[in-house]
Amino acid sequence: MKVSHLKYDPELQRYQPDLEQELRDCLRQLEYNQNWFDLETEPELIEQRIYEREALRCRYRYLLRRARDLGLRAVV
Repeated sequence: MKVSHLKYDPELQRYQPDLEQELRDCLRQLEYNQNWFDLETEPELIEQRIYEREALRCRYRYLLRRARDLGLRAVV
């Protein structure tokens, strides 16, 4: 993660990843996961890709909820 994508959170007294960048990264990971899933041939590895996708979808929903709570309306 690049330092430019971190914002200082005074409440936590540490740097936090930029929410918009986290959303973009999560979408990119979902796309990569789909590409790997499409190429996979081994049943165990297909199953692994499915579990990864579900975990990424859960993370994306969480990030969207956080964005809505902060009033963020669009991430391109």
